[in-house]
Amino acid sequence: MRKSADHAVALLALTLLPMAWAVCDTVESAETPIGSNPAVAREMAGVWLPDSHRSDRPQWSLNEAARKAAERYNAQYGPVDPTIDDANASCIPESMPYPMRLIAQYPFEILFTPGRLTMFFEVFGSVRRIPIGPRKPVLEALPTAMGHSVGHWEGDTLVIETDRIRRTGAGAPFGDPPISNARRIVERLSMGLDPNGRKELRNEITIHDPFVLTAPMTMHMVYKWSPDIEVGEYLCQQDIWDQNLQGSPSKVPWRQ
Repeated sequence: MRKSADHAVALLALTLLPMAWAVCDTVESAETPIGSNPAVAREMAGVWLPDSHRSDRPQWSLNEAARKAAERYNAQYGPVDPTIDDANASCIPESMPYPMRLIAQYPFEILFTPGRLTMFFEVFGSVRRIPIGPRKPVLEALPTAMGHSVGHWEGDTLVIETDRIRRTGAGAPFGDPPISNARRIVERLSMGLDPNGRKELRNEITIHDPFVLTAPMTMHMVYKWSPDIEVGEYLCQQDIWDQNLQGSPSKVPWRQ
């Protein structure tokens, strides 16, 4: 009788063990930081600062139609007064790729969770939410400053494609040139080492916009690993309020 019971327990264990392994594999897969390259994802996660000395400045080459549109804008609304016409003066963040190409020392943080990459930017408190995997069809989606992104791994490189970017920048005295509905941005994020042997994050940014640019524009950004820096709170509206309290209200009419 005892042998029969032991035999039944052994059979039950052999039956349940593969199921337990399958459950463990599922849990491990769900907790793996994104897709097919968790090791690189772990290296990318954390806080980064732009390396202004080793990053490109954008070289925009407007086509004839876009150049004439800019000239018409300046003729109709010029001269431009940065205290009034700069969107940033009214706490409106600029659209992509501004947060990724900004060389001012504002940090951003990369966080990987199952199926998603999230970027938290100190400047304007902006957030990018980037699903990793096949692009799902989107029937209707309003353009946003960060656009709609999806990422996938190509070996050790994380490729992010972004479209549906809010059309801002036309005629602005600072920032990026006009944006058409056809704008598409492709980023290629990879890890490397700086001249001192410290790890760095590299981003090759290519902007496609045939209605504005004469050809796709590519720039290279480098970000410094900054584990001792915290992404701070950025309250542009607080600055406006403090100016009023201090008796120095903004010159922008709609902020007075």
